[in-house]
Amino acid sequence: MSDQDVPVKLTRGRFRMRRDDAERREVGAATETAEAHMIRWYSAHARPWLAARVERYAGRIRVTPGGLTVRDLGYRWGSCGKGGRLYFHWKTILLPPRLIEYVVVHELVHLREPHHGAMFWQRVERVIPDWAERREALRDVGRTIW
Repeated sequence: MSDQDVPVKLTRGRFRMRRDDAERREVGAATETAEAHMIRWYSAHARPWLAARVERYAGRIRVTPGGLTVRDLGYRWGSCGKGGRLYFHWKTILLPPRLIEYVVVHELVHLREPHHGAMFWQRVERVIPDWAERREALRDVGRTIW
């Protein structure tokens, strides 16, 4: 019997999953999988980390986001929604911190500039002068993650 009280736990740098949660099983109308437990773990742990970065950069960009959600966004790292809500892919937390900060700043600037025009990139550059290098690094890392 496992003394672990949650499906996934990170202990001493290693993930632990209860055996019964690692097996595919039907729970009501849903199918629970090990992958689903891992995605929930990453999403839950990404949210506070991303929220801290959003808070750090929002003031510099002079925006007030309408909230933050971490979920699967297909092949997008982030997006903005109605009411200024920011969405980040759960896989964002797998990126190096400097690339996560680029994604956060990129989405925050969209709250002021909806399109990728010259003013958008000027605003990004004011906060992250090496944005082009980070964007290219994000593309390279994205090829391995996706």
